[in-house]
Amino acid sequence: MRPWCSKVALLRILGVALSCLTLLPLSGCDKPSLAQQRAQYLAQSKGDVVIGVAWPMKSSKASLLDGLQLALDEVNQKGGVAGGRKLKLMVRDDEASLTKGRLMAQEIANNHEVAAVIGHLNSYITEPASQIYEQAGIVMITPGASGQRITENGRKLIFRSLPGNREQGKQIAEYALAQGYKNIALYYIKNDYGIDLANFFEQKANEIGLTIVDRRSYTMGGDNYVNVLGDWASFLKFDAICLIGSLPESAQIIREAREAGISAPIFGGAGLDSMQLIKLGGKMVEGTSVFSLFNVDDQREEVKQFRQQYQKKFNKLPDSSAAQGYDALHLLAQAMNQAKTVEPSKVATALRNIRNWQGVTGTHSFDQKGDMVDKRLFHVVVKDGKFVAQ
Repeated sequence: MRPWCSKVALLRILGVALSCLTLLPLSGCDKPSLAQQRAQYLAQSKGDVVIGVAWPMKSSKASLLDGLQLALDEVNQKGGVAGGRKLKLMVRDDEASLTKGRLMAQEIANNHEVAAVIGHLNSYITEPASQIYEQAGIVMITPGASGQRITENGRKLIFRSLPGNREQGKQIAEYALAQGYKNIALYYIKNDYGIDLANFFEQKANEIGLTIVDRRSYTMGGDNYVNVLGDWASFLKFDAICLIGSLPESAQIIREAREAGISAPIFGGAGLDSMQLIKLGGKMVEGTSVFSLFNVDDQREEVKQFRQQYQKKFNKLPDSSAAQGYDALHLLAQAMNQAKTVEPSKVATALRNIRNWQGVTGTHSFDQKGDMVDKRLFHVVVKDGKFVAQ
């Protein structure tokens, strides 16, 4: 071969290689992305559909898994989804840890059989985890994280089945106004959830003429509440305390507030919505008002059937976490049946098209961001050792 011919051949080879680098999606020169592999697998497979669950299993909200299990049984007994495919849960404990939560999210994302994820509880975990799920092409529904940023990043596969902090702050402030409270002391947990909700509550409170006379925060696992509450009892005039917190800390805060001589009403966000508040707080938490995602005494037929079946299976009444888990899985099943496929992008489109779906926690409609539209919180009060709807 002549020298110039060999140079021409080499240039042609280099040209082909360069075309593969610049036209990867068209030429097939590169391996498909994880999201593409998942979509292809889920569209072609005929077996069980895997739903990831990422949640702190030893927390006060651990009953979510019971609600999921009851919904799983119901969906599968009725023939499954998308033409007869059964659902299967892949459960992982994120331990309420940011590091563990990210690891769990990546483990779930690396499994191309997973079509959707229900989780996480904590906003500080859900925000980074949602990025992992979005990139991996997995639909995510969080039934617990209310941090506003989670659904405001333009992601297509991320949904929330409870009101975000902007809406929760609005509803809580309007409650305070309706109760006639004018001067409010605000105590909140210093994490993504607490700061976010406290900000939206204070913003709405200012808009409607309420005064936040003092605003303090505490750290998760901390115990230095006595000084703050002692100062409030001695030097501060207020009509009520708004407690945006977590458990077990909130039960201790309420106990210490009462021991410090504070008799003012205390109302709290959905972080207090657990029987653990009553178990840990005892008589000291009597009269505490809590905003809940579920009313166990609701007389709608959906709730009565859920309550009956749950009590039969677990020998106890369902709480809001169980109800949220139950609704989240049924929402996914509804979307998969409407889409007639379990491909995540098509399931996400079906979820956005859901309007006024009746679950045990209320009416569900999603906006284009993946947030709930017009979903009301329930208001319950601790009375005689149990939550009573108001």
